[in-house]
Amino acid sequence: MAKFGILTIVLCASVFCFAQNINTNSKSVSVKVKGLPAQYTSLRVDTLSRCIQNLPDTAKIIAVADGRTEYLKRISGTAKNDYVKVWNAQVQLVYQWKFKFHYLLMPQGGLEAQTPIFHETEGTAPFSETITGDPQEGDFFAFSSPRRYYFDSEEAAQKSAVKRAKQRISELRGLECPK
Repeated sequence: MAKFGILTIVLCASVFCFAQNINTNSKSVSVKVKGLPAQYTSLRVDTLSRCIQNLPDTAKIIAVADGRTEYLKRISGTAKNDYVKVWNAQVQLVYQWKFKFHYLLMPQGGLEAQTPIFHETEGTAPFSETITGDPQEGDFFAFSSPRRYYFDSEEAAQKSAVKRAKQRISELRGLECPK
């Protein structure tokens, strides 16, 4: 039962590490955790390895578009004010992080009181990112200061979101697990 509690704490700390988006240069994090067994005061988690297990196929990326009507002023630099349908699109990227952690539970009262516990654990954690189209690539603009860009077609919004999702996947390629 104690091992299960400790493993749960380690997994929570690892999720904390991913949620905080720890810099890749940082190899360890020390966390004060409530709920540790009374004889232990802190937990140190060292990242032994971390890589992306499966990235989506760029050929199968599909963007979901949504349109809304907005009242825009000074459309494309003219004096025209009107209701216009504007579009935006997004792609949901889902992949798995594979990780291997080495953790150390430090005893209360120092190393003289009790030996620390060393343990390794590995597993996977799902990760999801939402990539949206960039309105700066939009077909028209409104307002004069600051100028705001919009997509006036569903296809243009989807094309922008897919392009940005493919760029993000190419950035993540260097973090893939070795085959």
